[in-house]
Amino acid sequence: MSRKLLILPVVAGLLVGAVLFGALVFLGPSITLREAVLHEESSQDSGVTYEYSGSQWASELYLVRVTRLTGTGYELRIGPGAADHYYPVRLRFGSDEPRIRSVEWRPDEVAVTLDSGDSVHVPADNFRSVR
Repeated sequence: MSRKLLILPVVAGLLVGAVLFGALVFLGPSITLREAVLHEESSQDSGVTYEYSGSQWASELYLVRVTRLTGTGYELRIGPGAADHYYPVRLRFGSDEPRIRSVEWRPDEVAVTLDSGDSVHVPADNFRSVR
C-alpha cells in the first residue's frame, strides 16, 4: 500500500508538469512581455487618406519589437489609430533588427522597404477598416 501512495504524487506531478508545458506551448506566443516602437509614420504626411464608412481617414504605421515568452519578434502595425487597433504583419526577414528604408502610401496599398532590401506590400483593404 505504501508503494501506491508513493506513485500517486509522482503521477500528479507529471500531470501538472504536462499541463504547464502545454499551456506554455499554446499560450506562450500570445503573452507579450514588452513592446518598443522602432518607427512610426502616418499616411497623412504623404497626403494619402483611405475611405471607410463614407469618411476619409489617415492611416498609421508602426514598426514594433515585441518580446514574448517564446522570444523576440518584429511586426508592422497598420491602420487608422494603429496605436490601439491595427492590422498586424509579422516580419521574418533575417536575424537582425529590421530598419525601414522607405514607406510608400498608395491609394490601394502601403509598400514598406527595409534596409535589407526586403519589402512588404499590404493591400489597403486589409488595414482601412480596423477602426
